[in-house]
Amino acid sequence: MTSDREPLVAVRDLEKYYYEQDTLVDRLLGKEPRSVKAVDGVSFDIHEGETLGLVGESGCGKSTTGETLLRLREATGGSVTFDGEAVFELDGDRLDAFRRRAQIVFQDPFSSLDPRMTVGDIVAEPLVIHDLPDDPGEKRTREWRRDRARELLERVGLSASQLDRYPHEFSGGQRQRIGIARALALDPEFVVLDEPVSALDVSVQAQVLNLLADLQAEFGLTYLFIAHDLSVVRHLCDRVAVMYLGNVVELGPTDEIFTAPEHPYTEALLESVPRASVAEHGREVDALAGDVPSPRNPPSGCRFRTRCPAVIPPSDLPIDQPTYRAVMDLRDALERGDLDAETVWDRLDAASSDEAAFTEHVRETYFEEASLSGADARVVDDALAALARGDRAEAVGTLRDRFESVCETDRPERVGETHATACHLYDDGTVARERPEPRPDGGPGTN
Repeated sequence: MTSDREPLVAVRDLEKYYYEQDTLVDRLLGKEPRSVKAVDGVSFDIHEGETLGLVGESGCGKSTTGETLLRLREATGGSVTFDGEAVFELDGDRLDAFRRRAQIVFQDPFSSLDPRMTVGDIVAEPLVIHDLPDDPGEKRTREWRRDRARELLERVGLSASQLDRYPHEFSGGQRQRIGIARALALDPEFVVLDEPVSALDVSVQAQVLNLLADLQAEFGLTYLFIAHDLSVVRHLCDRVAVMYLGNVVELGPTDEIFTAPEHPYTEALLESVPRASVAEHGREVDALAGDVPSPRNPPSGCRFRTRCPAVIPPSDLPIDQPTYRAVMDLRDALERGDLDAETVWDRLDAASSDEAAFTEHVRETYFEEASLSGADARVVDDALAALARGDRAEAVGTLRDRFESVCETDRPERVGETHATACHLYDDGTVARERPEPRPDGGPGTN
């Protein structure tokens, strides 16, 4: 798993957008298409024989990334190279050859199997689609496919006598094993595992994970393992890529990611994992501020800036982090339209026109645990006075002129070689904080 070799899979600036208001009727009505940026510039390598974990919150684009790089969804932009070939340029026989070498195990073992087909037919279906084996004779071909299905079922821990049963006759763990057997039917080299154990009980998870590890060792498989269970990722993966809102924000060896995370989002993700240690009893986890932004209108610059507990203030602004975070939350609420003058006046008194009361009410809401003073306080008061008069644009502009952060103006690039982080805290020439020390508990999944 060294960078000296060419990667088996190389993903560069992968994009997958979905468009709304893009029908003929919408165009006739003059509506502008709007994009939902499910995957927005993802890059990583996967070397032969390794397992790369792709983790992040639900909705961050993990599954879409896996399906798009296999061309189960057509990409909007970027490139994917598999064993030196440009995947998005393949067609005809070359595309069929790629599909034989790259397979997927879907997340839901209940909806990914056709209930009208027997297990034997499901496992043998890839052989039918690719017209294998290359052997004339219908009877001989049919028998070979059934023998291959029996062999695969036994290899994943099921009985060959179950070949003619239907999916509803199996448990969730058994169905997932059937999905794995189907993925192995064509002897692939690369398999995308899309949360293959998330729907299973813990004891069954362990069985399936051990099976995947055994199959990798036996057949030399390369995995992209998509998951949100960090303890599972640590058990199985060689390296980890952390996704947030369509971007990979941190990428590195598994042990380094878990013991010395660099990106604030990765830190928050690891901190939220329950731990079994008695010493951790009663530990309180500080939740991230705000909600995950919509991929329809992602934040400018760093995607994580609207929730980041370490957002960077302007270099000439002496302000503590809690206060700056409160200012940024106020700005974000104004820009999204979540805070408007009419609502605040209604809360106070519909007949009141006291701007001082208006300003005080908003300050108490957003700065309850933060302290504003001096010029910072005057700028915030000026912005709130503009909002009280109904001029939200002036309020936003006043706050932006004083408090604009590099996190919102510039999109961070991943910095680092074996352990890379897309965060302005680690930009060249930026000394915003020291690199974190390894965690004494070794991170989640070790207790």
